Amino acid sequence: MVVAKKIGISISKEEDCVLITVENTGEVLPAEELPHLFDSFYRGSNAGNQEGSGLGLYICRKLMHKMNGDVFLKQEENLFSVTVVVGMAN
Repeated sequence: MVVAKKIGISISKEEDCVLITVENTGEVLPAEELPHLFDSFYRGSNAGNQEGSGLGLYICRKLMHKMNGDVFLKQEENLFSVTVVVGMAN
């Protein structure tokens, strides 16, 4: 069975921040894996044989913290989203 995958990108403003959200449908992770996705060298169980080092989200969060921003993950049923919070300059 082939599952249709969709990717959506949205940008919104909240208080003094810009939120950039990327949503992806398709494979989901077990809930117990979500807290580890920002750990260095952690790769989700759905990575399979795909190449990678497990550093992408770790580096993303480190960079966002250095720029006084943040990054959050959320998973609901078959929708996985990553939101990057960027502070606006005054």
